[in-house]
Amino acid sequence: MYSKEVKDMADYQEYVAEAKQLLALATSVDGQPSIRVVGFGQDAKQPNRFYIVSKPTATKIEELKQNEQVAFTTLPGAGGKRMSSNQAVAKISDKQWSDIEPLFADNPGWHAGHPEPETETIIELTFESVLLDSFVEAPESISFN
Repeated sequence: MYSKEVKDMADYQEYVAEAKQLLALATSVDGQPSIRVVGFGQDAKQPNRFYIVSKPTATKIEELKQNEQVAFTTLPGAGGKRMSSNQAVAKISDKQWSDIEPLFADNPGWHAGHPEPETETIIELTFESVLLDSFVEAPESISFN
């Protein structure tokens, strides 16, 4: 029998897999919200951190420099499985593409939209908690504190 913590992490990883490396990222600057769908990679060693790669001139980069507090939700997977958090921070990372490249290795669609990722800006999306929700299961909150 799994402990609750181990079961929670297994549930969480199932929801991460259902997201298919896509999430809607919401930013806000001066009371003006903005949302966009972005691809992400997850390092299994840091389950509450996703990496996003973006053109350095993208509007979201300037928005994050002004306000790193963000919210996100993943797109629904099987049974409507999705994750969301309004307790997230998105910062420009010090990491290089080579540090996170393996996180995107199995995503040819992502690579088609990012033919030169080594020239792009890496964003670290970190969250303290996440809500797991679906059409068929009771919502569950996971805390990483």
